Amino acid sequence: MRIQNARQEIRNILSFFSESFSRPSFKIFSCFIIGFIQLGKEVHTSSMVQSLARSFLHRSLSSFTRFLGESLWAMEEVTETALHQFFQTLRISVRDILFLIVDDSLVRKTGKKIPGCGWHKDHAQNMANVFGHQWVLSALLYKDFLLPLWAKLYHPKGTRGCGPFQTKITLAQKIIRALVLPIPCKLYVLADSWYWAKTLALVCRKCGYHMISQLRSNSVLWIHGKKTNVTSLLDLVSSYREVSLLVYGKTKTLRIAKFIGDIKGLGKVAVVVVKEKRKKPIYLVCTNIHLPAIDVIKYYARRWKIEQMIKDLKQRLGLGDYQIRDLQAIQRHVALVLLSYFVLILLKALQWSKDKSISLDLSIRRLAFQVRNNILLENISVTLKTMEIQFKQNILDTYLERLWT
Repeated sequence: MRIQNARQEIRNILSFFSESFSRPSFKIFSCFIIGFIQLGKEVHTSSMVQSLARSFLHRSLSSFTRFLGESLWAMEEVTETALHQFFQTLRISVRDILFLIVDDSLVRKTGKKIPGCGWHKDHAQNMANVFGHQWVLSALLYKDFLLPLWAKLYHPKGTRGCGPFQTKITLAQKIIRALVLPIPCKLYVLADSWYWAKTLALVCRKCGYHMISQLRSNSVLWIHGKKTNVTSLLDLVSSYREVSLLVYGKTKTLRIAKFIGDIKGLGKVAVVVVKEKRKKPIYLVCTNIHLPAIDVIKYYARRWKIEQMIKDLKQRLGLGDYQIRDLQAIQRHVALVLLSYFVLILLKALQWSKDKSISLDLSIRRLAFQVRNNILLENISVTLKTMEIQFKQNILDTYLERLWT
């Protein structure tokens, strides 16, 4: 794929946020966004971004550090702007189905004086203790377009300089309450078993959303007035049917069954049991009891998109590559990384709206490469008749200079 009019598209996307900043701050903001995309997997400190635009902006390192730690701009306002542009670009209507995905990710850190750091259990490494930051991330999914929304810092009890302790469930509740859709669409909140809680499901219901999550094997519910452990549902062999579904990019043969039960304090829920050969059974819970079992499975499988997003944020855009001792600067760094991801996603959406043959599965790595190839890399043209070689400068400040002219 070759991006059409990439320079103009990037310029237009960045211009959406101009009203949230003063003119000097907007230039520094643009340097961070484009710098993250250009640098790839590097140490994304303000000094590295500043070094790319030094000759153009003529700003010292302190200007970039002040932008992160002291400048007056609101992350919530910038996120709201991104949300409205996401809806407008993709032409989302009231009939469309969206998914709000919630998950968390660990960022290893070594600096003992970095605020908010603590010891966390890493589920991906057999519950090993990891020192660093743990972020509760959220993203809005429409088709194959994923918009990162917020990153909330979770810190263990007793961590200094981070305010009162809040559980991950509490942080997820704040994320759901903070979401204001420009258009009232049908929305499902997707989360793994670590986030399934009655309190969170009640918040979803109050906001008019449904929730799909995974139950642990020791969960219980009431079926026909009888207290039932979800594992006992495996014995109801006659309730199961065999289906072939495309999930996680593969066609799988599954045996599934749907049961309606009650959870005290929450009400009726649907539980879908999924059995696959040589694997442990999965128990999915959905607050929409009318949703077919196949759709419950398909919708929950879309939660994997946020896992891919977290991988791209870490490996391509520098989510955890900060060495800052100011908590607000850390939070703003992460917010800018999420916005860099949004810029690439919106660029893909704009290209897809013009040419539907463009694959929706186009990776962030490929998108970033195309941006660098079309905008930021050296462009050498050779005129064979006169053998004159013209060079266009391979420096970010040249691009930025054209961006604001």
